[in-house]
Parts: sequence; structure tokens; C-alpha cells
Amino acid sequence: MARIEFQVSIKAPIELVYQVSQDYSVRYDWDTFPENITLLNGAKQIEKGVCVSVTAKNGLQMEVEFVQVMPPTATAVTMTKGPLILKAFSGSWVFKSISATETNAKFVYSIKTKWWSIPFISEAIASRYFYKVIVSRLSGLKAYCETKAN
Repeated sequence: MARIEFQVSIKAPIELVYQVSQDYSVRYDWDTFPENITLLNGAKQIEKGVCVSVTAKNGLQMEVEFVQVMPPTATAVTMTKGPLILKAFSGSWVFKSISATETNAKFVYSIKTKWWSIPFISEAIASRYFYKVIVSRLSGLKAYCETKAN
């Protein structure tokens, strides 16, 4: 299993950073990854047990279940359905207050590819891809939150 992580310091209060990260009405304003995000099974908001369908801009589709929702410090998901090559995916977004006006945001993804995809090769390729995704997403979150905080 490959583990990918990246973190940034955001000049905004933790409550704002967390709220923006989980508010799907503004998600497309800062998040470079999703083309579409849909809450499933009639869910109206994010909470533990809620499933979400995500379609990336590159066409990659995945359904995830929220396994942890702890405002304003953390959320975590695990894949319930995904692309053919992935055996497992999980992700956590962790926020830590540095001060009243600054937050550390860390995204951690864990991936495991299926045995037939030659995991030591496919996980290395997937790790590079997801690392770029994490960096881009955190850069977008940082820019959006810092603009809103000022």
C-alpha cells in the first residue's frame, strides 16, 4: 500500500478552512480535482456513514464513504467503489490550528492497486498522480481560504 501526503500552512482560522473544505457549494471554486460530487442515498450533508460519488475532471470515478467527520479538525473517507485498477483507497484531511489566524492542512491518501496491475509499478505511478492531485487541491484551498480570511 502506498501512502501519499502533503501539507501547507494557510493564513486563515481553522473553522473557516474546515468549513470551506467540506462545503460543496464552494468546492468547485477552489478544488481542481472534481468535475462532479454527489451526495448519495438522499444525504443532505456530510456526516459519518454518508456516501459520495466523485467524478474527477479526467473521468476517474469513485464512491467513498465518510468514516470520520470531526469538525473542525478532520474528515476521512474510504473507497466503496472505484476505478478498475484500485483495490483500496482511503484519504484523510487533517487540520490543526497554529494560531487564531493560521491553520496547518494535511491531506493523506493511501492506495493499493490490484494484484494484476503489478503493484510495485502501478502504485508508484498512482502515487505520483495522487501527489500532484493533493498539491493542487491544497494550493487551491490555501488561495481560496486566504482570500476569504482577508
